[in-house]
Amino acid sequence: MPLIERIQHLDEVRAWRGTIQLEGVYTAGVAGERWLRGLQEGKIYGTRCPRCRYTYVPARRFCERCLGPLGKDTWIEVGPSGTLVSWTRLHVAPDGTRQVPPRTLGLIRLDGADAVLVHELIDGQEWTSGMRVEAVFRPPAERSGSIRDLLGFRPLSP
Repeated sequence: MPLIERIQHLDEVRAWRGTIQLEGVYTAGVAGERWLRGLQEGKIYGTRCPRCRYTYVPARRFCERCLGPLGKDTWIEVGPSGTLVSWTRLHVAPDGTRQVPPRTLGLIRLDGADAVLVHELIDGQEWTSGMRVEAVFRPPAERSGSIRDLLGFRPLSP
């Protein structure tokens, strides 16, 4: 029965139980791809709007505030240090099971940026909003152009 046919009788309803393997490809888009290449190089890039001067991290293709285009000439390097704006500890995994050990996520405003970046905080630390943090990258030989190239953030050494 095609999906567009209307069911007239309940005995026409069928169910199938099982799993279907699906594969897909996700593209990060023009800005996302360039941003991820920056992570692979151990750098964090943002885009600064020439009209309203707001700096986005991760980089964007247009300004969400004034709708201005953000082209190649608007890319700037930000961070790698910044300020921890807020944080939370996750005790439940995305699938609803208990997260052991718990993960800690933070909102980080990198130096030179206006927008905040959500990323993991390296556990085993005491976190407070307002503290200075720095990015921790994978070793260069292990980077692949993924968000995972940025391992997380740790307190900035004095």
